[in-house]
Amino acid sequence: MKARLFSMMMLGLGAAAIASLPVSAQAQSTDYNYVGLGVGVGEIGDSDVDLAVTSKFSVGNNLSVRPGVVSDLNFSGDGATQFTVPLTYDFNAITRDGKLLPYAGGGVAVTTEGNGDVGPLLTAGLDYRLNDRVTLNGGVNLSFYDNTTVNGVVGIGYTF
Repeated sequence: MKARLFSMMMLGLGAAAIASLPVSAQAQSTDYNYVGLGVGVGEIGDSDVDLAVTSKFSVGNNLSVRPGVVSDLNFSGDGATQFTVPLTYDFNAITRDGKLLPYAGGGVAVTTEGNGDVGPLLTAGLDYRLNDRVTLNGGVNLSFYDNTTVNGVVGIGYTF
C-alpha cells in the first residue's frame, strides 16, 4: 500500500513538473501541398479578370514547385492562357500563430497570346493557412516575354 501511494505521488509530481514547463508556439511547417482555384488580375488577353488554377508541391526543405494557369477562357483564337512553373523558397512563418507564410522564386512562363511566347518568370506571394485543409494564396508574377507582363493571383486551395 505504501509503495502504491509513493508511486502515485511521484507520478503526480512528475506530471506537475512537465505541465509547468514553458510551451513555445508551434510554427506551421512549410512542407504542405495544395491545389486550388482563384482569380487572376493583370495582362492576360483582353480580360482584366481571369480564372486561375493555383498549386504548391513541396520538393525539399523550404523548396516548392508552384505550377499555375491563368486563362481568360476565350478559346476562339484570340484568347490567352498563361502557364507558370516557378521553383520557390518558402520562408518560415512571419506571424506568431505561424499561419502567414511568404515565398519568392523564379521559373518559366508560357503564354498562348498572339503567336505564343516562353520567358523567365519571377514570383512572390503569401500563403495563409486557414486550417489543416484550407490555404488562401496571393501572389504576383512578373514574366519577361517580348513585353514584360505583370499579373496577380488570389485563390483558395485544398491542402493535403
